[in-house]
Amino acid sequence: MNEQYSVMDLLGNNQRQPAFIRFKNNTHYVVEIIWINVDNKEKTYNFLAPKEFLDVNTYSTHPWIFRECISKSNMVVDAKEVFIAKSWIEEHRRLEFNHPINIPLRTLVSIEMPLLDLRQLCLLKLATILKSKDDVTSLEIPVVLQKELIQMVSNKEISKIKFT
Repeated sequence: MNEQYSVMDLLGNNQRQPAFIRFKNNTHYVVEIIWINVDNKEKTYNFLAPKEFLDVNTYSTHPWIFRECISKSNMVVDAKEVFIAKSWIEEHRRLEFNHPINIPLRTLVSIEMPLLDLRQLCLLKLATILKSKDDVTSLEIPVVLQKELIQMVSNKEISKIKFT
């Protein structure tokens, strides 16, 4: 994570309220779901396969980020890299439901791929195709790109172990 996210900076004075979320991976890649704890430490919560969803019970004070597992590129929710849930009661009011509040509302959160440049897209595609680090060194590409691809292939191998 390039930036430091202070939980208090992100939240202001919001009270901690229950939030019921459905994270939906709208990308073609495995996404790592990461919770930022009160010490600004990243804690991997789970991995989400392409087009799958995960129901999470959290709080309105909890920030979340999402990363594609191979390139470690940050994914976005509503064009933002950091997602902070709203309480289910706040969502109920926002949607202007006319029935009584007696069942918690689960909010759909769509995880999307940010706009990537052609270089990033090509490296990501190559990393998904290549099977090992040795395959990378056989390519006739600049050493700088080889190093990036080797890291991506390593990330892919690590995420496969964690995901299975």
